[in-house]
Amino acid sequence: MADGVIERRPYRSKFVVAYFILAAVVGVAVAAFIVVASSSDTATPSAGGDGSKPAAWNGFQPTGFVADQVNLIALHVSSTYHLPNGKQLVAVKASIPPSFQNSLIITDYAVSYSSGGQTGYQVIPAADSVTYELCGLGADCAIASGKPSLARSLLLRREALELALYTFHFEPSIQTVVTYMPPAAGQKASFVYLFVRNQPAISDALRRPISATLPEVKPPLPSQISPTEATTVDELTAPDLYRFSFTRGQDGGVWLVFNPSGIS
Repeated sequence: MADGVIERRPYRSKFVVAYFILAAVVGVAVAAFIVVASSSDTATPSAGGDGSKPAAWNGFQPTGFVADQVNLIALHVSSTYHLPNGKQLVAVKASIPPSFQNSLIITDYAVSYSSGGQTGYQVIPAADSVTYELCGLGADCAIASGKPSLARSLLLRREALELALYTFHFEPSIQTVVTYMPPAAGQKASFVYLFVRNQPAISDALRRPISATLPEVKPPLPSQISPTEATTVDELTAPDLYRFSFTRGQDGGVWLVFNPSGIS
């Protein structure tokens, strides 16, 4: 038995040494994994090319992945717009990938343009896009209380613009923002805004703090928007208004068609 013990000692010592070496290797691997995982968790898809996050605007900065952040943007912006009776102007739903009323996933955009007095259409993929639906919580998403007015329409346009600016600022991967507007009572939704990141006016606005474009931190009531902001909102939104419809591409995808608005 003593011989047996003596013969096993070298193997036992080797086993103990090997055990500690293995434990050390595993410990280093675990530590490395934790460092990498921690770095991955803190880097969201909305980080810039240098890994930095866009600066907060008006004290607001969404967190999480892109889908989480656009939902937070929709919640933040919509919660600040109200009617004279104190009720929220509209509820806002964000969708990535682009969709409409949960039933249609948009694959492409067909955008109208005028050339030589004729209307043509340019088809572009709907990738790198987000859609917002503004719903007044009445029938077919019409605003449930109050009467339609130019002042209320202007405030809705201000909200659509603010949604687009926040989205482009915080989400470098998003290139287009599509916003469905609520219809008048008794009608169906038919108007939509298409904001494109590389539009000169939008690009200029993104180079400045949002307070330089929309100085009133708290959105005004419909009848209280200042002439300065009214002019800014009109300049930045009027060219982007369309009537919309849907069609099927030959590949079976759903195209969102941006038709001339017919409004000058």
